[in-house]
Amino acid sequence: MRTPGFSLARHFGAFGAVAAAATAIGAWLARWARPSDLWIVPAYLVAANVVEYLMHRLLMHRPIWPRAYYRSHTLGHHRAFHHDSMEIETWPELELVIMPWFSVALFFVATAPVAVAVGWAFGRGAAGLFLLTGVATFVLFEGMHALYHLPAPTLGRLRLANSRVFRFLHAHHTQHHRLKRMRWTNFNISIPLSDACFRTAETEASWRRSRDEAGRTDTEHPRAAVDDGKHAA
Repeated sequence: MRTPGFSLARHFGAFGAVAAAATAIGAWLARWARPSDLWIVPAYLVAANVVEYLMHRLLMHRPIWPRAYYRSHTLGHHRAFHHDSMEIETWPELELVIMPWFSVALFFVATAPVAVAVGWAFGRGAAGLFLLTGVATFVLFEGMHALYHLPAPTLGRLRLANSRVFRFLHAHHTQHHRLKRMRWTNFNISIPLSDACFRTAETEASWRRSRDEAGRTDTEHPRAAVDDGKHAA
């Protein structure tokens, strides 16, 4: 369902402006970075991967506070895109793929005090690296998720269709969009590190194998599968 008054251009413009401002501040602070500060980059990447996983698994697929995430993601995004119909048909449909404005604002509001704390504890250079890595991971998250839902011809023009890495990540996310599996598997959008650690990574082949062994059938009713999450703990 489209949001009245939503503008894709305005959304990307605001997101780009905030990301550019954070990048400029991060680059300015990173001038004081020392080689010993580089640990902040892998540490942030691992922490961000876990946070991405937990937010997706808990806030977006469980009807807990704040319920806006559940409504937007489970009741909106997953109703619009199923595992066998992942592609947007028109560019305005990207509204159903990208994070809502309040998530973008929340990310940068939450990041600011942490960056200040990192700067106080480890110096301005570390704070700069923290900000730069934060912006890069958020843009990667948004960008990868959007790519998973682009039409196949567009992915071909971008030369991603022949990339083994992209095909793996695309299949990982497509399996998550299987309605009966969305609350249980493949919560990482960027790199499925936390999925591997928490044993929630699943391929279509492994799912079909376990389903066949249990004697189940592949019948799915979209509304029933999505509504099942309304009463989840």
